[in-house]
Amino acid sequence: MKKVLILVILTVVLLMTACGSQSGYVLDEKTFFLVMTNVQYYPDQYLGKDFQFDAFVYDLEDVDGVVHRTVVRKCSAGYGCTCGKDTVIGFVIKYDGTLPDPRNQGEDSNDKTWLHCVGQVDSGTKQAVRIYAYSNGAIDYNTIETIEFPVFRLSEYTVIQDYSNLHYYVTK
Repeated sequence: MKKVLILVILTVVLLMTACGSQSGYVLDEKTFFLVMTNVQYYPDQYLGKDFQFDAFVYDLEDVDGVVHRTVVRKCSAGYGCTCGKDTVIGFVIKYDGTLPDPRNQGEDSNDKTWLHCVGQVDSGTKQAVRIYAYSNGAIDYNTIETIEFPVFRLSEYTVIQDYSNLHYYVTK
């Protein structure tokens, strides 16, 4: 009986430390896509958790002309599907200061404004951004799509000068 009780106590302690000690996430080339996909589906689970990651600055202009500043990576649509449609995965940014402007936003290249971002998921509610769809490389003003982003409270950032080891396009 005593051995069983000790085993139960040890199991509870291990579970508490394994589940409750995760106070932050440092995303890298191997973990960015999978963790961001999980944040996309379950933002409430990440509230108050510290995050560090590298992403590029990307502005999305919605159908009303409002520009939403994001930090993202490019990935396949559907978070892992191989349907051939690309999208971006990342955060809408809340920041009290000034952020650098995006660079070469319309190009499929690694030559972007890259930032090392530090902060926390700000809300369990994702921000919906309604944009005009693209069809055959041109804007289709008759079709509106909605992209939802988790909101990230950026506390600090560093501009990354040498981004040659960072992947513009991420997969699982």
